[in-house]
Amino acid sequence: MEKVYNNESGAHRREGLSYRLLPEEIQQYNELGYLILNNVLTESEMLSIDPWFERFISGKERHRMGKDFCDMSQPYDTPMEDFQLVNAMLPSTYCPEFANNIFQRITQNIADQLYDAKSSIDYEQFLAKKPAKKKAEFAMHQDLGYWPKTKNTWTATFSLALNDADVDNGCLYLIPGSNKEAELREHKPKDYGNQNPNEINRDDSHTLVIERKPEDQLVYLPVTRGSISIHDERIVHGSGGNNTNEWRKTYIIAYRDVETIREERAMGFTHSHNDKVDWKEIIH
Repeated sequence: MEKVYNNESGAHRREGLSYRLLPEEIQQYNELGYLILNNVLTESEMLSIDPWFERFISGKERHRMGKDFCDMSQPYDTPMEDFQLVNAMLPSTYCPEFANNIFQRITQNIADQLYDAKSSIDYEQFLAKKPAKKKAEFAMHQDLGYWPKTKNTWTATFSLALNDADVDNGCLYLIPGSNKEAELREHKPKDYGNQNPNEINRDDSHTLVIERKPEDQLVYLPVTRGSISIHDERIVHGSGGNNTNEWRKTYIIAYRDVETIREERAMGFTHSHNDKVDWKEIIH
């Protein structure tokens, strides 16, 4: 059975840079692995982010980004004109003047409420699904399946809707409670139909996939512009293609414990697709 998530959060929770979480919301996040918060950013605040998003997604910075500007649904060597799911990694790294933006400041406050630990931004990215691209999909996965081994794995990933996201344009869907499974599911490189998956490596494509279990029940997470979803590192999730004639636009920030970030960086892992790492040595 597939369901649509809903809740009653809203702008009345916001005061300055603080967005107040309820105890039952923190409990839901811990137990089910996700949360929706409505109307986190005002329209004027959204307008301060929009030009940066368009700058990166249009490819204006691609000449210095390498694999950090890519299609997340296809191999790295896909020509820009054939992109379906446009990805721009680490915008504040490439344009430091974008750092400390309003979304970063508000989500830091929320992350501090979710975890009793000193956290910081681990990575961020802009994502856009082109209009009428049914294959602009994120395959089902767990974020932790992509990352190196660290002592502490907790992660809070925030996705800001820059325009309304729903089932038609490929909003996030997930399997509530899958974050509590004892082991990560097996992740394999995506088969693009012209290559043996066993011969694909992380230098060819970023995309990993997992198999759904018969008992898995999806919940769709539609959100309106200015609202966010939050999920943890172990929850099984993905998103469908864009069946509309409009773009679907998202800004993502992930927070982790500062010691975990230091541990990652010591391995040479920055979440840049340009990282040169020995995946056989550091991956789960």
